[in-house]
Amino acid sequence: MPTVRDTPHTHPTRLQRAWRFVAVLLFAGALFPAGLPAAHAAPAGKLPALVYTQFNCVGLYSQPLASSPLLASAIAGTGLRVTGTNSNGQWYHALFLGTMPVWVQVQDVAPTYQTAYGQDNACPFENNPVIKPTPVGAVSGPFPLHAGGTITQYTELRSAPSPSARITGEILPGERATVTQWMPDANGDVWYLAHVQGTLGWVWAYALLFDGPDPATAQLPNGQPVWSVIAGKGLWFTDYLPRHTDIHALVAAAKALGVTHIYPRVAETSYGFFDQESLSRLLPVAHAAGIKVIAWVFPYLYNVGSDLVMTQQVVSYHTPNGDHADGIIADIEDRTDAPAVYAYGQVVRQMVGSAYPLIISTFNPRARMSYPFPEAAASFNVISPQDYWHNSQSATFDAASPRQLLTLSITTIRAELGGKNFPIEEDGQMYDMFTYGEPGGNQPSAAEITGDMQAAKDLGCTGVSFFDWRTASPDELDAFKNFTW
Repeated sequence: MPTVRDTPHTHPTRLQRAWRFVAVLLFAGALFPAGLPAAHAAPAGKLPALVYTQFNCVGLYSQPLASSPLLASAIAGTGLRVTGTNSNGQWYHALFLGTMPVWVQVQDVAPTYQTAYGQDNACPFENNPVIKPTPVGAVSGPFPLHAGGTITQYTELRSAPSPSARITGEILPGERATVTQWMPDANGDVWYLAHVQGTLGWVWAYALLFDGPDPATAQLPNGQPVWSVIAGKGLWFTDYLPRHTDIHALVAAAKALGVTHIYPRVAETSYGFFDQESLSRLLPVAHAAGIKVIAWVFPYLYNVGSDLVMTQQVVSYHTPNGDHADGIIADIEDRTDAPAVYAYGQVVRQMVGSAYPLIISTFNPRARMSYPFPEAAASFNVISPQDYWHNSQSATFDAASPRQLLTLSITTIRAELGGKNFPIEEDGQMYDMFTYGEPGGNQPSAAEITGDMQAAKDLGCTGVSFFDWRTASPDELDAFKNFTW
C-alpha cells in the first residue's frame, strides 16, 4: 500500500482509506419505487433528529417492510436524519445520503454513534455481480502517437528508449520534434520516438512539450471552457455506493443535493479498470439527470507506461448505448516527481485531444511542498488540491479553519504557476481521516463545510467537491445542499 501522507499530521492517504472498500468484491442493483408510504410524525420530543446504523449491512428499504425493495445496504456509523415513523413505531422514515427517503428498522439504529470495522463490501445487495481486479501489469510497446512538439531543455537523442542507450545526437531547447511512437523503458518511464533536425531517435518525455492549446483556456466544441464541465458542486465516492445503492435512487439523491458532477472511483494501478460495471450503470442514469460523470482513476505512476494503458481503457470505454465518461480525474498522490507527473499528463492529453476534460487531484502545498504543479498545468485543465483541514484529533476547528488552508493552497499554487489564474476546484473534506474511511466522530461540522464553500467561491474556484459522500454526515450534506454556487 502507499506510504502515509507527507504532512506534519501523519495519516493514511485518501486511497489507502478508500481501497479497503474493495478488499472483498461486491454485489448490487434494484429499482427505485414510484412512491413511499406516508410517515407518521411522533409526539414532540419523542423522535430523534439523527440516528446511526449500529452494524454493517443495515438494510434501508422503500417501505416499512423487510420484504420491500432494498434501496441501500449501509455500513456501521451511517447517519440518517429521521423524519417520521410508521404506525406501529417499529420503523423510522429517514433521509440517507442527505436527501434519499428510506425506511429503516428502529432496532438497527440508535441516537449514539457506532463504528464497526469488517467486511463491509460483503454486504448483500440484489443483482450485484462479483468483479475481479484486472491490473494492467508491465507493458512494452511501442505505442502509436502522432504529434508535434518543442524541446524544452537540453537533452540527448538516443538509439533506444533508455537513459543508458547510445547517444545519437544532442538537442537544444526550442528545437522542433515530430513524434510517432511512445514507449516505456525498463523502469516504466516514458520515451518518444521522434524526428529532430532530420534525425530519428528516442527522446525522454520530460524534455518535450506537445503542441496544443493552453489547458487552462482550451474550449469545448460549443465554445465553453473545458473546465466548465465540472463547474458547480461535486461529490466523490468509492465503489461501495453504486454497488450497494439503487442507482436511480442514488442519482436522484445527488440531483436533490444540487450536484452537477460526480467522481466515481473505477480504476487503480493495483486493480486495473476494476469497476466498469458500476460505471456502465451510472452513466446513462446520471446523464439523464444532467449530471456529469468524471471517472476517478488512481495511477501510482511507479510504472507510467502501465498507468497510461489503464487510463486509456477508462477513456475508451462506452456503454452499449454509447454513454462514456465526461472526463477523467487522475488522483496522483503516490509517486509525484515532476518527470512522472508531466509524462503521464502529456501522453494522456494526446490520447484524448484538447477538448476532453482532464482534472488532477493533488496534495495541497502544505501537505507536500514539492508537488509539481507547473508540470500538472501543462496537460490538465483543472487542478483539484485535497484541502483537508480537519487533520487533528485534538485541535479545535471552526468555520474559519478551511479558509486558512484554502487561501494558503490556492495562493501558493497560483504563485507556482507564475501568477496565472489557473482553474482550480476545491476538494474539501467530509470524512474522518482517523477512521480509515469509516464514518467517524471527527469530521467537519456544517459550519466548516459552509465556510469551505464560501472561501472557495471567494477565491475564484471553478467549483467545489467533497470526499466522501458515503462518510458525509447529515449536517454536512445539509450545508452542501443549502449553499448556492
